[in-house]
Amino acid sequence: MKTLFASLGSRGDIEPFLAQAEIFAEAGHEVICLFPEQFRESVTQLGYEFIGFDKGFLELLNTQSGKTIMGGGGNTWNQLKNYVKLAKDSLSLQHTLITQQRDALSTLKPDRIVFHAKCMYFYLAAMADPDRYTFLTPIPCMTHPSSLFPHIGFGKWKPFSPKWNLKSYNLINGARRLSMKKFLGKYYADFPSTKINSKSIKEFELNRLQTVYTISPSLFPRPDNWPESAKIVGYYFRDQLKEYQPSVELETWLTKYPKAILLTFGSMSNTKPKEHSKTIIDLLQKHQIPTIVNFSWGGLEQAENSDESIFYINQIPYDWILPQLYGIIHHGGSGTTHQGAAHGCVQMIVPHIIDQYFWNRIVENRQIGPLGTSIHDLDADKFEIALKDFWTNIVYAENAKRLSQQIKTEAKRETVLNLVLNPS
Repeated sequence: MKTLFASLGSRGDIEPFLAQAEIFAEAGHEVICLFPEQFRESVTQLGYEFIGFDKGFLELLNTQSGKTIMGGGGNTWNQLKNYVKLAKDSLSLQHTLITQQRDALSTLKPDRIVFHAKCMYFYLAAMADPDRYTFLTPIPCMTHPSSLFPHIGFGKWKPFSPKWNLKSYNLINGARRLSMKKFLGKYYADFPSTKINSKSIKEFELNRLQTVYTISPSLFPRPDNWPESAKIVGYYFRDQLKEYQPSVELETWLTKYPKAILLTFGSMSNTKPKEHSKTIIDLLQKHQIPTIVNFSWGGLEQAENSDESIFYINQIPYDWILPQLYGIIHHGGSGTTHQGAAHGCVQMIVPHIIDQYFWNRIVENRQIGPLGTSIHDLDADKFEIALKDFWTNIVYAENAKRLSQQIKTEAKRETVLNLVLNPS
């Protein structure tokens, strides 16, 4: 069977789809990946057929407006102006991306399609032929409501009352469905036998679109009010150890510092990488916390005058390093949060955007780390208070080890495979 995996975004958006692609390929299915062109080399090395989304999507995130939105900088008014500018810049690009989705269906004729929230055309196609489509996401609080948390778009603020938490979904998703017509309206004619409007899209998303949340039920239990079409299946990790060989210097460093942490911002960038790096690394050294600093996509830089207790590295597989560490300070992406939890690490999140504020609260609620400080207003004094708690609170370490045992048993290898192939 031919399965198309389609995702738009940075590394955190791609990894959940690659984890499933690995399972499908090993089960003998033909796998095709429709991801941003920047991932072509890494995906083709895995042996999968690849189709590239226009490079412009990820390139927008590296503009000054994109970096300001992701990494802070400027007041609320400047943030709003950058959102507007980014939206305008992406208008023509969105039509290109939608056309690429449409062309992939007509050219490849896949038997099954597993798609990401940003792949808007597939929502329409799924309404016309729901058994072929599965919406996969590692982020809750988008489509299906929770009385405990507002829509993920309000994740930066504390949860409201249960009533207003639920109302927030209608507000955000109502606006989203109205805006979809701007991009998708001219494509409604592709599905003449399907009634498509904001009301029908809402009913389909909430009750009939097969939605697979690849998140841990130990971190976010499935709400009782969800329909049968929405499943929480656990988080899936791709094996990234096949080719990795650590340096002698890293292994020597780990031997010298048996209690250490990882500092990483994943694929997040920001407008002040040098300044933020210095603030954080100076405090790590002040409190004698040995740290591996993962540069990754540029959100962190090497600090001047750092001593040997700070080990700098460009990339490192989390599934190799995290089992050897006490904890991790990170941006709060779903994948990194789950990796830390699965390996029993104490966590502290420095949220940059949207869902990362949600995972910051989950880490605090599950008592596997303190509530972290946003990158948008990284205050050294507040960060230091949280850092000391992160490093010394034995309750966090005990809870993290206990939680890791639960998470490791949650994601059954063939659950998503069976759901995609045999939709209910």
